[in-house]
Amino acid sequence: MLDISEKTAFEKKLKRFDILHSEANVVREQDKILVRSLFKNFSQKKLTVGIGFQRAYGSVLSGDYFDLIKLPGDQFMFVFADVSGHGLPAYTTLIRLRSSITLAVKEARKSCVSANREIDTAALVNEIAVKFTDIMDESNSDDFACIVFAFISRVGSRYALKLYNRSMLFPIVIKSSQNGMQVINLNYSSQDWKPDRGFYLGSDMHKLLGEPYFNVPECVYTIDEGDSVFFYSDGISEACNSSSGEEFGDKRIEDVLMDYAGLDPQVVIDELFRNVYSFIGNPEGQKDDMTAVLIGFPPVDKK
Repeated sequence: MLDISEKTAFEKKLKRFDILHSEANVVREQDKILVRSLFKNFSQKKLTVGIGFQRAYGSVLSGDYFDLIKLPGDQFMFVFADVSGHGLPAYTTLIRLRSSITLAVKEARKSCVSANREIDTAALVNEIAVKFTDIMDESNSDDFACIVFAFISRVGSRYALKLYNRSMLFPIVIKSSQNGMQVINLNYSSQDWKPDRGFYLGSDMHKLLGEPYFNVPECVYTIDEGDSVFFYSDGISEACNSSSGEEFGDKRIEDVLMDYAGLDPQVVIDELFRNVYSFIGNPEGQKDDMTAVLIGFPPVDKK
């Protein structure tokens, strides 16, 4: 039995935990609202979007992160990231990453406006890496971040996805055609696609590799009108069944995307998370943050 002083101290800790949990939820919901509003104003078109997010069991803070950033001209940058660890350490690394992105984008915007030109996407990605790595060096942190940067722009009657991947999962594309729906997992090579990745962002990796650390391949994939793009963290694909230890895997993700293709993206995301939790069996078995964003691209006006 706890004495009165121990009980009082425990109640104070529990209250602080509840406050922190509530504040974290408020921040996450505000982020969702902001991202949704940006998608609704994408190039004068209303993109549909579904967002799913669950922290690892018992965690208050998360290291998963996504954002849509408007760039000069008719261009957007979608950032989808997963930082190492859980809880406060992961969230601290996340704040450093967001700061690096904000500063790099601000400088790039200023430079482009003064020079009257479009943003150099490769240079922007490199500058984000430089700023984040410098912060991690100064902090003596061995934590790291896996990120995929997706620059979205319109090319005639289609959409171009220019991807720079720093050791993150590539998205899955749900293509719509007269022959029906098709799921294409960009994590696997095909005749016209090669999923090249750079190294994850972190101080230790920089010290190990030197300048090659900053090299990241540029991969371009073209999206047609009516297609959807699904970004996800490995907390979903690696979710384990509490009895067998089997992982949920990409195949089950692809099956859900195919089975519910054509429905509102939020319906698809909700159904995916329902399937994942049913597969896990026990909520305590969720060992990692799980985040997913499904973006539906509307038909492009043909004039």
